[in-house]
Amino acid sequence: MVIETIGLCKRYGDKTAVKDMSIAVKEGEIYGFLGPNGAGKSTTIKMLTGLVYPTSGEGQVLGLPLGDVRARIRLGYLPELFRFQDWMTGSDLLDFHSRLFRLKKDPERNRQVLQRVGLLGQETYKVGTYSKGMQQRIGLAAALLPDPQLLLLDEPTSALDPIGRKEVREIILSLKAEGRTVLLNSHLLSEVEAVSDSITIVNKGAVVKSGRMEDMLTEGLTLTVVAEEISDLILSALQTQFGSTAQRQPDGLRIRMKTRSDIPKITALLVNSGVQIYEIKVKTNTLESIFLKTVGEEAGA
Repeated sequence: MVIETIGLCKRYGDKTAVKDMSIAVKEGEIYGFLGPNGAGKSTTIKMLTGLVYPTSGEGQVLGLPLGDVRARIRLGYLPELFRFQDWMTGSDLLDFHSRLFRLKKDPERNRQVLQRVGLLGQETYKVGTYSKGMQQRIGLAAALLPDPQLLLLDEPTSALDPIGRKEVREIILSLKAEGRTVLLNSHLLSEVEAVSDSITIVNKGAVVKSGRMEDMLTEGLTLTVVAEEISDLILSALQTQFGSTAQRQPDGLRIRMKTRSDIPKITALLVNSGVQIYEIKVKTNTLESIFLKTVGEEAGA
């Protein structure tokens, strides 16, 4: 695992920011880290970077214990609402962050990361003149400077317009294609849904739901079939072969399935059984519906 934590807890006096955080992030995946405001996400990320030390619990990042400075050169971090030095130019800022990473000054590397985030040609302007979206981009460029194996991105698209969000999404996917690992915290659930392999939803400082994105989206998958000639024998076959709950409707069938891969098999069974199919509709979950249901259930618990 690139990241693994067990029972992380962080208290500030009598306030508990994180009470029981156990997560596992595999190498080469995009990991969505979600939760409402105050759920403990940013505090957890700070513990992963070594900026904050846990009160209790344990964990490792890139095979090293939490807080081990040797891991820092191999990770990039974009904090939420980070304040940059307004008087610096974009190039100055990247040079400064290179020194923080203990990297040699490298104009070519600066050019590469600027091009990747769409700021090449804007590096001579002061950061204070940048728009919010441009400041977010220069922050992402700084996070990419050490050619990191792991990126921790805290609200990377919060100040971007739709075009900018699409470009950042493409950058994140390209990092995955290169074998890098990305932990992504964002309130823009559609963005997380579009790129993530796995997600964890946290609330009140603890994990409340975790799993593969595909599995969560297809959980409780419903197939509506507009058709004729649905016999009891066909209903029984659906139940026996697929473990599906099939209900006859006035205009066909409503089938609750366990996996999306059953759709073509169910369709083939119906066609081979002589069923006249006029329409098939698939209803899946959205990350927003999963999030609201999970956090809502936790709030009502």
